[in-house]
Amino acid sequence: MSKMSYKTSFGVVVIVSAIVVAFILNNVLNQPLEVPQIEDVYWGEGERPTKEDTTVRKFVLNVSDDVLGDLKHRLERTRFPDSFHGVQWEYGFGLDYMKELVKYWRDDFDWRKQEALVNSFDHYKTTIDGLELHFLHVKPKLKPGQNAKPLLLAHGWPGSFFEFYKVFPILTDPLAHGGTEEDFFEVIVPSIPGFGFSQPANKPGLEDSATAVLYLKLMERLGFDGYYVQGGDHGSVIVSVMAMLNPKVVRGLHLNMYTGNTETSFLIKLLVGSVFPSLAGLSQADYNKVYPLWDRFLWILSETGYLHIQATRPHTIGHGIVDSPVGMAALLLEKYSSWTNPTFAHLPDGGLEKHFTKDELLTNVMIYWVSETVVSTLRLYRETISDRKFPIISAAHSIPIDIPSAIADFPHELFHTPEPWCHSRLRNLLQYTTMPRGGHFAALEVPELFSQDIRDFARKAEAFWRRQSEE
Repeated sequence: MSKMSYKTSFGVVVIVSAIVVAFILNNVLNQPLEVPQIEDVYWGEGERPTKEDTTVRKFVLNVSDDVLGDLKHRLERTRFPDSFHGVQWEYGFGLDYMKELVKYWRDDFDWRKQEALVNSFDHYKTTIDGLELHFLHVKPKLKPGQNAKPLLLAHGWPGSFFEFYKVFPILTDPLAHGGTEEDFFEVIVPSIPGFGFSQPANKPGLEDSATAVLYLKLMERLGFDGYYVQGGDHGSVIVSVMAMLNPKVVRGLHLNMYTGNTETSFLIKLLVGSVFPSLAGLSQADYNKVYPLWDRFLWILSETGYLHIQATRPHTIGHGIVDSPVGMAALLLEKYSSWTNPTFAHLPDGGLEKHFTKDELLTNVMIYWVSETVVSTLRLYRETISDRKFPIISAAHSIPIDIPSAIADFPHELFHTPEPWCHSRLRNLLQYTTMPRGGHFAALEVPELFSQDIRDFARKAEAFWRRQSEE
């Protein structure tokens, strides 16, 4: 049999198999696509009070000298692992660079300077469903006749509110950053419960969908009845659930990590596209984002060891890093290398300082350290991927969303879904941008590209809503 005949025969088998498998999944395993009911839980101690404290309180970060002294003492007593020759970061965080980083952290890092930077933005706390929720509220200085669009930015792990600090001036002061009168945003950045200065839950169950409910309540408390949402990593799931639960208040959904669909048609496209890309609607550029499947699978497998332990035994690893600033830094910052560009694993410093400064990286680590919340951040994976919560998260990846949406696809992001495959779920996908550069931490790495994509999308979304109102 010729090579072409073999490929054709194999392709027919793949297509038939895909249709059969999809039919079985669709008719036997799948439930009707309905928006799931998410339980309204009181996450605080004891019973829900008859009247909840709804005040919004100013918050200022002020780490005590005792905490900083304790940190320096721990850094001075760091015990490093043995040396291992012939590798850079292929086995994880590089030893030589860690020694350099620890020396800088111990002797030169100015926390008070970084603390002042953090406090230069307005921070608040408010109690929702028994938890103190921390958030930033960055408002533009508007002149008469100017208007700002509310925008909620949702972070993930191992990030924090700090990863957005470079986009605040771009989004809130557009005229000074290449924008126009229609590009003003009023930015709200909550910390996920158990991250940074948001209180962790002390009972099981608080995961991405529950966080979405808290964020919806936060925006309602702040008086917003229409706003945009943006997210990557866990944040992409959180804001997608927000759009799914209450499309009447979410005017637009912008994602910089789209993890794909779970409906059966996606499986058919994935299998058929591996043999006949054009039949699955793929261009060569689209094909290269997904295939070869085996190569993509091996790469994802190599990058998700953290996920397995955090989704199964977060408290076990938690004991190891809650007491060790260096251990914590290794776990968190290794992702700023491999998720920014996988080729950085072959560099002595992991490429960390190609796009980030030591001060930026250590400030993010310090937010985890001084808040003593690193274990609860790991636990988010266990909660989200639990048996009782997975159906809700699965629904968030399959139930169609009709509000305007956009995807910013950065080349070094962990997951890629070609644009033709996104429309079945994001039924008003107004914008899909294949970015020229950037990775998982796009807001921190390429803030100008990140912000401009949000601006472009919001203009299209506003036009969409104007057309809707005229019909």
